[in-house]
Amino acid sequence: MRKLLFFSTAAFLFTSAGYGQHLISFGIKGGVPMTDAFSDHTLMGVDTLTHTFSESKNYVAGVMLELRLPLSFSVEADALYRPLNLTIDNTVFPSFIAHQSSDIHSGEFPILAKYHFLHLPLLTPYVEAGPTFRAAGATRSNLSNHGFVIGGGVDIKLLLLRVSPEIRYTRWGQDAAVNSFPGAISNVNQAEFLVGLSF
Repeated sequence: MRKLLFFSTAAFLFTSAGYGQHLISFGIKGGVPMTDAFSDHTLMGVDTLTHTFSESKNYVAGVMLELRLPLSFSVEADALYRPLNLTIDNTVFPSFIAHQSSDIHSGEFPILAKYHFLHLPLLTPYVEAGPTFRAAGATRSNLSNHGFVIGGGVDIKLLLLRVSPEIRYTRWGQDAAVNSFPGAISNVNQAEFLVGLSF
């Protein structure tokens, strides 16, 4: 049994090398969110009005690691940094207005199963899906820390470099209870345009 496992593994590695495929690739990934981090929400009091929203969409940047598997499958794990902008406008009638805008540190860690199809000479489309996890700054620790990702893109081969533009959609779970700023609700629907550069 051990000999069979050894020869099967050796055959797989030899075949992969023969076709010029790397079993493990690593690189960087970055892009821009297509949706706001927080929902546009207005909360009215007796003589106050609180408006929470995202003033900017910021950026996404990090590193990636991909393990190639047989039958056109692979697994990709990312560690991505995404600042989340939260803007709060407090109005106290009749005339006082306070404007506060800040970025919340956030790390996202998706683990995605990928399937490649239509293996053309220079490019290969793929689809992907899997869970994702999030760690946010202490000031917004109530943000949902888990979600699910689906997406798709294309691998473009440029000599030793692989360029992978893609679009991802993430569905986050609901936030935990909010103590301060009750209207600051994160957007559970997140879309991103990303580009990966890997070797």
